[in-house]
Amino acid sequence: MCTLLDRPILKTPSSLPIASWVTNHKGIHPKAVLNPDLVNEKDWAIIEDRAINDDSPRDFFVRKLSEGIASIAAAFYPNNIIVRLGDFKSNEYCRLIGGEAFEPHEENPMIGM
Repeated sequence: MCTLLDRPILKTPSSLPIASWVTNHKGIHPKAVLNPDLVNEKDWAIIEDRAINDDSPRDFFVRKLSEGIASIAAAFYPNNIIVRLGDFKSNEYCRLIGGEAFEPHEENPMIGM
């Protein structure tokens, strides 16, 4: 019987969780919690609602990002993992809550134009 631990990918010394995947799951643009004055009222209300159990939206974002990365790391323990910080295109970041304030409209986000 083959278990997940028998699979070669889990025997490698590292894995590559991407922080932007975790960010996307939470749906909030990283800069929105750092620059609330640039976020529209509707988006800020959503962010505050999601962060209601934390001291601040920034604390919420940090906690959720940490939990997401930790849950991936736990699957590979005791091996190390490498976390890639992001690979979203600008249009993907723009779709996050608060993202319109920080991302330019690009005709072709695949090439950054």
